[in-house]
Amino acid sequence: MAIEYCHQLLQHYKFRFRIVKPRRTRLGDFRVLPHNQTQITVNTNLNLYAFLITYVHEVAHAAVHQQGVMQRRVRRVKPHGKAWQTAFQQLMQPLLIEAVFPTTILRPLQHYMAKPGATTYANPSLMTALRQFDDNPKEVIDEDRVLLRDVSEGEAFQLAQKTYVRGTLRRTRVVCKEVASGKSYAILAHAWVSIMSNDE
Repeated sequence: MAIEYCHQLLQHYKFRFRIVKPRRTRLGDFRVLPHNQTQITVNTNLNLYAFLITYVHEVAHAAVHQQGVMQRRVRRVKPHGKAWQTAFQQLMQPLLIEAVFPTTILRPLQHYMAKPGATTYANPSLMTALRQFDDNPKEVIDEDRVLLRDVSEGEAFQLAQKTYVRGTLRRTRVVCKEVASGKSYAILAHAWVSIMSNDE
């Protein structure tokens, strides 16, 4: 059912769809290309349920964009404002059943959908439920790992074999500086990271 529904959305909104390698700062994205063509990408490393939610999240952006084009609106709307929230809620509604999502995900997902945010991982309950279906679910309870949001500002941590220093929180992401390059990155506040020990 979910696969057929996703295909219907693609046919209806006529966007280009790509599955891409993992990105640190986003699970998926929506872009307007030249000639008013649109494109949606979703990270390849997401489990089936996280993939589905992310896909529909991005389709909601496509729906808002299409509505704006049809109404010839020039003004820019907020990326995750009321129009997007409404579109996301409507598009997700047919999927909010146990035939699609297991109960452990469905309950926090229904709560999240009451007022969806910019990222599903900004909702701790939903994030934890989704991570149980990752390829490495043990990371959810790994005692050596913590959520980035719980790392003290100025403290060093490791993510994807790179060392960062935790900076300031900006909504759902934390601005962190990579030690080796000195570059700053906006990393999801609910990313699992490893704290640097004193002897490292």
